[in-house]
Amino acid sequence: MRTDLAMESKTAVRQLDGIREETERSDGILITRIDVLEQAAAERLDKPIGRYVTIKAGLDDFTDRDRRRTIAQMLSNELHAMVKSAQNAMIVGLGNRYVTADSLGTKTAEYVLVTRHIHMHMQDVLPEGTPITSAFCANVLGITGMETAEVVSALTERIKPDVVILIDSLAAASTEHIGCVIQCNDSGIAPGAGVGNFRTMLTRELLNVPVIAVGVPTVVSAETIVRENCTDFHMNPKWADLIVTPKDVDAMVKDLSRVLSDAINLMLFGDRYDSLEKLLR
Repeated sequence: MRTDLAMESKTAVRQLDGIREETERSDGILITRIDVLEQAAAERLDKPIGRYVTIKAGLDDFTDRDRRRTIAQMLSNELHAMVKSAQNAMIVGLGNRYVTADSLGTKTAEYVLVTRHIHMHMQDVLPEGTPITSAFCANVLGITGMETAEVVSALTERIKPDVVILIDSLAAASTEHIGCVIQCNDSGIAPGAGVGNFRTMLTRELLNVPVIAVGVPTVVSAETIVRENCTDFHMNPKWADLIVTPKDVDAMVKDLSRVLSDAINLMLFGDRYDSLEKLLR
């Protein structure tokens, strides 16, 4: 089963020791928190030890401005619980900006408010206590010739942030989760793992700072679609690696990127967000 979602991995193994799970429903939105506590459970789930939070809403919620703000605030609260506080945050958009289904990370990073340059050159225009933020779009190995881990590690060493926030498009094992489930975790991310392109995992151990990963599934495998619609099937091996995305993925990514960026901005800037947005935009 190809999936980046801990909630899907947990459903597949059913009963499992070494994890803690809780659910909460608020305003029609389901929040699931899974804590992977033991190494044996991590191996069964194929997810590192850490906390995984998913926020599941309806597809229509992401096309409505007010509902997007509600979801963003919920995600901001979950991110804040993981990060606590950060005076110097580096946001990294992962993925390929030229492939729509893989561009969520890069588009989200473009909407995050950045202040590092202002702190360096015009600090007096910022409200006191405004965090230092910077953003970067890592792109992919096939375009840069560099492993994402190499680039992010070098930048982290140079910028020395308190936290690195990674945003990426994910893969799901259910079509019901495409575009409507946000996952955040504090265990890092392996870019491309959900579609079988395993790269070096970006973790706290690698970067030597706390790492938060945020993403939304934008693709499923063709095998998933066949399996959901046929009880007895044989998948032709030559089609097994096909990856499928919705035809309106461009609009979906646009809406999702605003939710994720709003959540990150709210988490980092709090009550200052609206006034800073007017100042920096």
